[in-house]
Amino acid sequence: MTETIPDQPAPTVGPAVSKRVRFNRELTSLAGIPLLVWLIGWASEYGYIALIVVVSILALDEFLSFGKKKGYPVHSGLAQVLMLFLLSAFVLPSISVEMGVFAVLLIVPARYVFSKSDINESLPASAVCVLGTLYIGMLGGALLRLRLDFPEVGPRLVFFLLIVVWMGDAGAYYVGKKFGKTRLSPRVSPKKTVEGLLGGVLSSVVGAAIIHFTFFPQFPLVHALIAAALLSVTGVIGDLAESLWKRSAAVKDSGTRLPGHGGFLDRTDSILFTAPILYSYWFLLSHPFQFH
Repeated sequence: MTETIPDQPAPTVGPAVSKRVRFNRELTSLAGIPLLVWLIGWASEYGYIALIVVVSILALDEFLSFGKKKGYPVHSGLAQVLMLFLLSAFVLPSISVEMGVFAVLLIVPARYVFSKSDINESLPASAVCVLGTLYIGMLGGALLRLRLDFPEVGPRLVFFLLIVVWMGDAGAYYVGKKFGKTRLSPRVSPKKTVEGLLGGVLSSVVGAAIIHFTFFPQFPLVHALIAAALLSVTGVIGDLAESLWKRSAAVKDSGTRLPGHGGFLDRTDSILFTAPILYSYWFLLSHPFQFH
């Protein structure tokens, strides 16, 4: 999510470069959005699982690249295997999520015990591996459960999540560009503003109302609005967290795999961060507390 402060001069970009970026962005969206909609709403559960697995693999690869940029000996292959094991725990009843987490916390340090890399780099390197594996694996697992645990409304919940977060992103950008003055987190992202945040929350709430009255009446209006506000704020925090890591690694984008959009982690940071919030909200809404 990016909002431009009006009195902050933007970097100069040539018109030819700007047009090429916009073309690449539009072409990527034109090709990717129909496939994404089909995999979420109409494909089998296996198609949706494959989508989350592929995105998670690419997002983790980009996250681990932050550690490599810092010069740490990051064991990408091991992290990817453990992340896939952790994701499988969300869909296979024979594997518990606790087993996946334990495997990450035990195997990654063990790998560095027997590594020949500089012992002074073992702490940051193993921390990057553990954080990346748990971050992508656990939050990606929440995206899996969001659809699989609620078969009657699962696809609609995923669409609700995407639309609300992306509308919040758009609202934050345009409101921040027009009215932004108060920096939200200047140390991490100088272009984000409080006004942009409020505009994003309002846009998300409007999006939730539209969703309720169009294709998701099962989500009570009041609860849809509350959930949208929570998701919007949480999405900003997720976006800021990734910005913090990118600044630490001195990179602008997490990757270049999505022309005009950056990397997969750039496009999914807010979604990953908000998925467990929506899952928890819907679970509590559909499983009210019982007092005996």
